[in-house]
Amino acid sequence: MRKLFWNRPFRLLLTAAALILFTGCEEFKEALLADIETDNPNSEDYEPKFVVGVFSIVDYPRAGDLEKRIESLDGRSVVVNTNQNFSSKNLKDVRVIARPGNPEVCDLQFRLDRRGKALWQMLAGRFRGEDVVLAVDGSYAARFVPEMPEKENSEWVTLRVGIDHYTAKGMAKYAKKNYEHYNPDTAGFFNNLMQKN
Repeated sequence: MRKLFWNRPFRLLLTAAALILFTGCEEFKEALLADIETDNPNSEDYEPKFVVGVFSIVDYPRAGDLEKRIESLDGRSVVVNTNQNFSSKNLKDVRVIARPGNPEVCDLQFRLDRRGKALWQMLAGRFRGEDVVLAVDGSYAARFVPEMPEKENSEWVTLRVGIDHYTAKGMAKYAKKNYEHYNPDTAGFFNNLMQKN
């Protein structure tokens, strides 16, 4: 009888933990599954983080299908055109540039691939002197005016965005992995396929 008494609380505790895990406590799930997630961008289980999108601003929203409101973590929001002008798919690397006198506010430099350079030139030409929106993981991060590269054949462009240090560092940390994930090496794919057979 005593053995059954001690086993019952233990079984209840295990049942409660299983219910929390499988029914909805998202924070608890994320904490437990954090070790399972992979950091390999070529894995099927890789989840891109700090994904970048650049959108044009809709000044007079008509609530059409091509418009959406994106919000920042601090409550600011803006209506943008859902068609991205630029994304992480063409972003090879990110450099963080701390602003002099205030290292918690950062500007960025993006290293672009070949297609990304063409997209950026179109973006900078089309929105010359006008703000566009930088979104990170679907949230509003900053407004900025896109600039042409300083040198004609440069892979790097500067974004004077003034974003927080945490977001800037996250973008720099995950840019290369996200680029590899969105642009898998096809030769490597076929080599892996041949090795399996």
